[in-house]
Amino acid sequence: MHAAGQDGWDALDEIWREAFRQAWEATVTGNIGVGAVVSDDTGRIVAASRNRVTDREAPIGELAGTTLAHAEMNALARLPFRAPRTLVLTTTLQPCLQCAAAIRMGPIARVRVAGADPLWDGAGAFSHLNSWLGRRSDAPVEGPRRDEVGVFATLLARVGPGARDHVEEGLRARGEGPLLDLAARVRADGTVDKLRHGSVTAAFTALRPDLLDVVDQLRRSGT
Repeated sequence: MHAAGQDGWDALDEIWREAFRQAWEATVTGNIGVGAVVSDDTGRIVAASRNRVTDREAPIGELAGTTLAHAEMNALARLPFRAPRTLVLTTTLQPCLQCAAAIRMGPIARVRVAGADPLWDGAGAFSHLNSWLGRRSDAPVEGPRRDEVGVFATLLARVGPGARDHVEEGLRARGEGPLLDLAARVRADGTVDKLRHGSVTAAFTALRPDLLDVVDQLRRSGT
């Protein structure tokens, strides 16, 4: 029996809330449900965007309709050349290799991650590759979260365009089976369609019992 509260969600700061709003917009528009926000050292939002891999158009300066159109790439693309390297990138999903490389090249001092993507563990480590890259350390990463907020973040990325078979096999081999099963169920039973006209907070609240069950399963399996 799970408690009725949702402390993890209620405690999210405005930057996290914007990242999740972006991720939800990506989800309901048929893209991969990931959102990203760049903020300065005072907490002011500098840029925010989302995954646009299936979109045909994008705001000026962003990518759409290509594998490159990930949330982090689009948020970083909105930053001016040689912006101070003091910015924080907040993303709802653990960055893939291309996004991790863009973060490394961009003016990012710190990264905050909500949902895990085990396929990309270690993808942000560049400083050891050669002496030039070793001049400075990789940006420290906070997360991913292992609670229902983190599971929700990963779920949003899994209910969009279906993963290729070898990708799903890789995720299941790394312990993500319970989450993938939930993603398949909420797609098939119409849950996502029922929720798409509401807010991301409403979606989280509706899915929270299932998210907590997945958290329990992942903890029991040691994932």
